[in-house]
Amino acid sequence: MTLASERVEVPADPRAQYELSFREQWGDGVPQLPATDDAIQALLDASPYPADHVVCVLPPRNGVATVELVAINAALAGVEPAAFGVVLAALEALSEPEWNAFGLTTTTSSVFPMLIVNGPCRDELGIDYRASCMGGAAGRGSMTIGRAVALCLRNIGGQRAGETTKSVFGQPARFGFCIGEWEERSPWPSLAQRRGFSADDDVVTVHGGKGTFPMADIHNDDPRDLLYLIAKSLAYPLANMFLGNVENGEVVVAFNPMWAERFGSAFPDVDDLAAYLRENAWQPIDLWPAANAKLLRERGRVDGHDRVHLVERPDQIVPIVCGGLGSLHAIGLPSFGESTMQSKPVVRRA
Repeated sequence: MTLASERVEVPADPRAQYELSFREQWGDGVPQLPATDDAIQALLDASPYPADHVVCVLPPRNGVATVELVAINAALAGVEPAAFGVVLAALEALSEPEWNAFGLTTTTSSVFPMLIVNGPCRDELGIDYRASCMGGAAGRGSMTIGRAVALCLRNIGGQRAGETTKSVFGQPARFGFCIGEWEERSPWPSLAQRRGFSADDDVVTVHGGKGTFPMADIHNDDPRDLLYLIAKSLAYPLANMFLGNVENGEVVVAFNPMWAERFGSAFPDVDDLAAYLRENAWQPIDLWPAANAKLLRERGRVDGHDRVHLVERPDQIVPIVCGGLGSLHAIGLPSFGESTMQSKPVVRRA
């Protein structure tokens, strides 16, 4: 197969490519692997789609993401061929209109695609879902898949800090964020199963997350008490969900397996757990200064008991299970608000 993309020749010294990536602005500040013809071809051979197949159009500059262009960025990131389908599925998911990719790639917010993977491929591809899964576990799949998606947004979509994206702070996930769910330690069906897929499907779900919000407790063993505290913590007053439309967006809550076991005993049905969290994720209107309270009232966000709920529906709070066995901890992935998470199956060549 003849590759159609423009070729760039660099010296064999990897430091030369590193310097070139800065000059040409296709790097992310970290050294990359050479995207040689062989490396790109190996990725293309792992996909059932032809090289010129259009995966999606990526904002903010509406770059056309063909399978070949995606493969080039995946090669730079070090994605192995078996994992290439996850990258393609993630791009398909975030290009769905409901995910609102243009808004998320141009906003002043720190929001970025956060990938959650379900299915048998997690171990095969080195997707982290145990200890330090959100940073430091160093699984090849997690580190390369998330980075490949970020590079595609940069190099195909044209996302540039301070230019096409106005993100004030950004976040570490803008280098790439990809985790798995520890399905085997969950008392509930996996996220993918709850979204209509089977346990044997490899699925990637893309959440528009603003960052990681850590929570911990060592003083209370009652599951309902702990969930109450988690709900109150998620409803922090300056959360994006209090700024706009309450009907859109999900807040992902990651429980470590020990806490999940505890919560599962009290709530065998995950929908009941989500409903409990939603019911308690509110703050009294008196918490906000007068100017903020006035806007919340005008937007109909205040109920008859002077409470302002974080979200409108239980399905907008999404529990998953991952992380180490140290207990004590949960992580919230706050929502941008104007986005709805999307899931796609991973398609690989048989």
